[in-house]
Amino acid sequence: MINVIIGAKGSGKTKYMVDHVNMAVKDEPGTLVFVSKDNRLMYDLKSAVRYINTEEFAVDDYSVLYGFLGGIISNNYDVSHIFIDSIWKVVNSQEEGFEKFLERIAALGEKLNINFTITISADKQSAPAYLSKYLVEI
Repeated sequence: MINVIIGAKGSGKTKYMVDHVNMAVKDEPGTLVFVSKDNRLMYDLKSAVRYINTEEFAVDDYSVLYGFLGGIISNNYDVSHIFIDSIWKVVNSQEEGFEKFLERIAALGEKLNINFTITISADKQSAPAYLSKYLVEI
């Protein structure tokens, strides 16, 4: 399952996701992974969450991010949920390639029973139609 949290900058998306991650530590089996472009949220998350700063690994487009996530999953057989904060900042891109990326991780998640939660800074009203099936209200 993929959940996309969308809203304007400063609307509380990241805080909502951090709270959700910290609650999920108690409820979800397996390893939780939090992916971000920097370390600013590292100490907001419980220590059981695997925190990954993509700046350390030169993740700069959707293909690289997909391969990176595949490496994380293949290295740890019990990953149950991957959270990606501000994905458009992580890959230095907005929509180009995003739909295909979502399709690829949806298939991967279904095959391996992994959930994905992603935040995007954008206006909900101008979101592309393909996002509607993934959107979560906060």
